Parts: sequence; structure tokens; C-alpha cells
Amino acid sequence: MGFLVPLYLAGLSALTLPLIFHLVRRSPRGRQEFSSLMFLSPTPPRLTRRSRLDQIFLLLLRLAALALIAFAFCRPFLREAALLSQSDLAGRRMALLIDTSASMRRGDLWKQATKLAEKQLDELNPQDDIALFAFSDRLRTIIDFQKEGTAPIADKPQVVRNRLHELKPDWESTDLGTALVSVASELDSASDVNQSLFEPRIVVISDFQGGSRIEALQSFEWPERVPVETQRVSLANTTNAHATVLPAEEGSELADVRVRVSNAADSKADQFFVGWNRPEVPLSGGGHVDGRVKEEQQTAVYVPPGQSRVIRLPRGDHNLTADRVVLRGDDHDFDNTFFVVPPRKLNATVLYAGLDAANDPNGLPFYLRLATANDPLRQIEITPLENEEALSLPFELAPKLVVVSETLRPELQTSLRSFAERGGTLLLVPDGDDALATMLSFLDDVALNKKNEEVRPNDSQESTINEPASSREKYLLLGEIDFTHPLFATFASPRYNDFTKIHFWKHHSVKLTASATTRVVARFDNGDPALIERSTGRGRVLALLSGWQPETSQLALSSKFVPLIGALLDLACGGTESVESVSIGQPVRLDNLRRTEDPGPVNGPATDDEPESSKQTARDRQDGAIVIQTPDGRDVRLEAGSNFTDTNQPGIYRANVGSTETLFAVNLSATESNTAPLDLEQLEQRGVRFPVEQTRNERVDRIRQQRDTELEGHQKVWRWLIVLALTTLIVETWWAGRAEHGTAKPPKK
Repeated sequence: MGFLVPLYLAGLSALTLPLIFHLVRRSPRGRQEFSSLMFLSPTPPRLTRRSRLDQIFLLLLRLAALALIAFAFCRPFLREAALLSQSDLAGRRMALLIDTSASMRRGDLWKQATKLAEKQLDELNPQDDIALFAFSDRLRTIIDFQKEGTAPIADKPQVVRNRLHELKPDWESTDLGTALVSVASELDSASDVNQSLFEPRIVVISDFQGGSRIEALQSFEWPERVPVETQRVSLANTTNAHATVLPAEEGSELADVRVRVSNAADSKADQFFVGWNRPEVPLSGGGHVDGRVKEEQQTAVYVPPGQSRVIRLPRGDHNLTADRVVLRGDDHDFDNTFFVVPPRKLNATVLYAGLDAANDPNGLPFYLRLATANDPLRQIEITPLENEEALSLPFELAPKLVVVSETLRPELQTSLRSFAERGGTLLLVPDGDDALATMLSFLDDVALNKKNEEVRPNDSQESTINEPASSREKYLLLGEIDFTHPLFATFASPRYNDFTKIHFWKHHSVKLTASATTRVVARFDNGDPALIERSTGRGRVLALLSGWQPETSQLALSSKFVPLIGALLDLACGGTESVESVSIGQPVRLDNLRRTEDPGPVNGPATDDEPESSKQTARDRQDGAIVIQTPDGRDVRLEAGSNFTDTNQPGIYRANVGSTETLFAVNLSATESNTAPLDLEQLEQRGVRFPVEQTRNERVDRIRQQRDTELEGHQKVWRWLIVLALTTLIVETWWAGRAEHGTAKPPKK
């Protein structure tokens, strides 16, 4: 016998009422009338024991009626012989989601998460099924649910435990919404008979930091039968801040950088320090050179909790090689480093073949040297081209740019043609008809116009060159420019693309044949080509049809000359700029990387005696493959034109195409630094259903209660108890009336 609502047994206390009523003494019912009481002497009442009971049968009837009513309200039922144990519990399909995002690197959060996961494994029953998922920016299935028709995994909780200890936090951001939607959809879509008997449940172990993305829940209808249990890990020290380098303002790449410092809303500190750091440089004899900046070179910044501040961090010449900005002053350093690609310092040699003296103010090399003299990022040495020995060096050691303005002998022309085919850049600036003939030998699809050295009259502007006005009355301007070309891409903005102040007094008038492969990069306003380009092998040949010296044009004296020469050096030797930096997990576009190295081995083809790594390098150079060196030293090989997607850790990455190296930085997502706790009510507002947490014994009690309710609903013993109670009350009423008439005697007459 069992009771569904045993609390109503307290109603048995009402059984004391009939006893009390029966023990209360009543006044006699008989009455005798006398004519006068004056002749009677008073007699004191005779006392009897008040505990004496009479009408015992009537008392028992009343007690039985009250007891039956109390038992009916308790809803009794007859228990089955079998007892309910933990093995009788319905199986659960529990999806264990553990957060492996970068914010879990703080303190001992990962150790706490592992302990909570092991506790969930300890509470599993033999009939339960479990799957292990790890999520950060994307969901990863570590161990899936048992599939129908497949052999069960022996001791699956132990297998899950072993795989759990192999996990560790990565550097990606937290997409909590997508992980919940994916797992909830999988649990709800289970439609076969065996799976439908399981109780689905999702257990999420995370720090639930405020930067978690939950947008995916907005458009998802959460299944009613899939509850989510949240297990939050937290730290006592909550101060966390991070620094982000903002994009440089146009034209101020070498100036002080702008740094935004953000402080988490639950931080307890507000004073931080920001400074440059350099990578550690290993020494040949062992050890390394510490690249950290001294404390006195760091900048202090005050940031209240939940706010951000933008400061200017001085770079200076001593910090040109620094590749990271480091913040200190908070409790957690997982996001205290922001990597930046330092400006690339170019050391190159430019060969010049011409009759102009190096110190001649009217010569080409004089202004070429001035244009590269004060550039802190380029160390350019301009040397005369005397023979072809410099061109025959291995391509990694040979100059990348040769400027020719004079007539060349056939042997030197052959060497220069081979130089361009191997990836070099040849700039032809013919100074006279004989030099023009040399240019035409490199560009066989370019021919002379009948009228050479042609200029058109223009009397509307005055010359700025100190020469007779009569010789400056005719000039040309640049009329059509291809600003998509690397030489003019710097001037693509409307703020800088005005070339109307540059006059050209002398030029060579040429034309392209109908089947020309040479392209026109810029034209004069009379339609003649001003700058032409032709690709040859892996290099290029450029021809400028007018010089930059003052007696020929105003180009060398204009503000456009220095950036134009800088773009020419970047085109020939590799740019000083880098690929745009990205966040963890974002792809990097590498389709703009260009091979500039010799396609074949310098000393002949690879032999069988060479190591396999050398052979692979040679093959990579042949097919134009890109080799990415990650911050941890791994090499990832990509096909030419591919995008790099393995950005799974912060740091400086090096993309190598042969001897050409391009750097790009990968940084932690700013959302991971928002470590203030997420309000879990936001999940509930988006439809996520939270269950009432129950232990294994509580689940047994709940299922036992459900079974007892079902038994009581079938037996309905309370109805028979009510019938017996009513019958008892009827008998009690009849017996009470009979007893009343039996004790009452009629008065004598």
C-alpha cells in the first residue's frame, strides 16, 4: 500500500474531535416540576468521572468516517511487487558541449571545465548514451552518438574521458548560438524507435563570456523536448583588458600608431601600460636577445571598466622592427599581445647604364639617387652597369632593377634580356635616337612614328624651369593613366591623381603594332604612349618615352616623382607593405603574391644525390607554389592563387614564393576579450529551454512518482474509500437517532 499524497495523513488528527465531544459531560435531560422549592433543602451535585465513555459504537463510527475521508484524500494505491531501481531509469542521450575558445585559456578555467565534464560522466547510467562536442568558432564532433544497428562502444564513458583529456583550448572566438542550434537539431531529428525512448539533453560547459555570439538562436525555433543544462566556470580575478592597433592614417604609416585599449565590464583595475615588443633574436653562441621594451618606454593609459580609450603609441626609429604591441596591468595575458607587420626594410642595388655622371644635376641618376636617399625603409645603392658579370649572379644575389638610357652593345642586350626573363625589371629611358634603337630591340612590337620628338603648342601656362621662355612654350601633359597598374596605384585616389602640373618638353613618339603584346600604361594628351610595359618570362620591360631630368620634363621636380620611384622599387624588388592582417579563423588572400625568382636551379637540375627537401623546394619553385611558415614553425604548402585558411593561432605568418617573402599578421578576435559574464536570460529570451537540475536519485524519485501516479489513476481506491465513508456516515446518523430515542423517556402524567 502506498499513498500518492501522504501529506493528507495529517487529517487523521481530526479523530481527536469525537473523543473530545464524547468526554464533555452534558446536563441531564429529565425535568420534574415542583410547586415550591422552599421546603427542600439544597443538596450539592454528585460528581462523576468525566473520562467515562458511553455510546462506544457511535464513537467508532464517527472515527471510521473521518479516517476513511483522510485516507481518500491521500489517494492510496496498491504497489506492485517489483521495486524501481536506477537500472529502470529511461536512457538519456546527453550531448556534452565543452567550450574550447581562447577565453578558456584564462587561469584554471580549462581545469574547472574538465572536472565538470568528468562529473557528468560519473553520473551516467549504463543505458545512457553520450556524445562529446567541442565548440569555439565552429562545432567539432569528438565522439558521436551511437548509431542504430552498430556495435556499442565498450565502456563509452571511459572513451569519452580519454578524448576529453586530449582536448585543449584553441585561439578561436566563441559561437555559442551555432553550436547549440546544430546539436539541438540533431537531437530533435532522432526519429527511430530506439532513439525516441531516450531523454535528450544538452550540457554546456563554458565561461559564457559576454563576447559569445548567439545570433543564430534568433531565427531558430527551439525544440520543446530538448533542454539545456549550463555549467559555468569562473575566476576570482576578473580584470582583463586588450589593445588593438587601428589602421594607419593615409600617408602616416611610419608615424605614431593609434591603439585602442578596451577594459572588460567586470574588471577591478583601470590603469594599464602599452608598449612595443620585438621578437627574440637567437644568438649564434646560444641564448637570445630580449626584444622587450623597457618600462620607461611604455605608455600609461587609464580605462574605466566597460569603456575604451584610443591613444597614440610612439614608434620611432628604434621600434621600426617591433612586430607586436603588448599590454600589461591586467590578470590574464591570453589577449595582451596584438601583432603587427613591421615596415619592411629594403636593401637593394639598382644598376644604371648611361652616360650621365652620378653628380650631374641634369642627369637621370642624380634625381634617382635623391628620390631614394631619405627613405628609412629603403637602402638603395645605385651603381653603374659596366659589364654583364652582375647580371650573371644567382638571381637571389643579383640586382632586381636595371635602368638603361644609352645604347648597349649586343652582348649586354642579350644579358639584359635573360635578366628580364628570369624575373628582373628593366626600365628603358632612351636619351637620343641611338638609345631609342636599343629600346626597340627589346620591344619588337613598338615602332617609331614618322614625326619624332613631337610636342603640341600650349601657351596657357608658364614653365617653372629656369630656361628661355621660347623653348618652354610647347609641352605635353599626361592625359590617360591606368591607375590600376602598380606604378600608379598609389595615386588612384582623387586627392592625388592630378598630373596636370607636370610638363614634358621632349619625348619619343612611338606606336604599337596591331598584334602588340606591349601594353600602354600612360599616354600623353596628344595620344602618344608615355609609359609602356611588356612582360617577358617572369620579369618585365618598362619604357619611359620621356626622361625625368629638368631639361626634358618636370617629373623629377614634382611631388609625384618620389612615390613613383618607390612604386617602381616595390614592383621590382618587392613591396614594403604587407598583406592585410586578419583575425583568427579568417582566410588570407594570397592571389596578389608574385614570383620574382629564377624558375630553375642556378647550378643545373636537381640530382638524385640531393636531399628530398631540396628536391621539394626545387619543385615548388618550378610550379609557383606558396609556402606559408606559421608562428609555431610549421610549413604549409599552397597552390598558386589559393587562399590560406589555416589561421588558427595569433602571430606573424611568412608567405614565401621562392625567395620572395611576404608577411601578414593574425590576431585574436576582439570579442574574446569581452570576458564579462553573459546574462543567461538572453538565451532563455531566444527560446532556449532550461530544465530543473536533478541528480540520479532525484530522477529515480521522479520516475517512481510518475509510476505511482499511473497506478493510482488506474486503481482509483479513493472512490471506494469515499463510498465507505458515506456508508459509515449513514449508519452513524441512524444509530445516533436510535440512541437519542432510546434514552429519552416520556414524562409521567
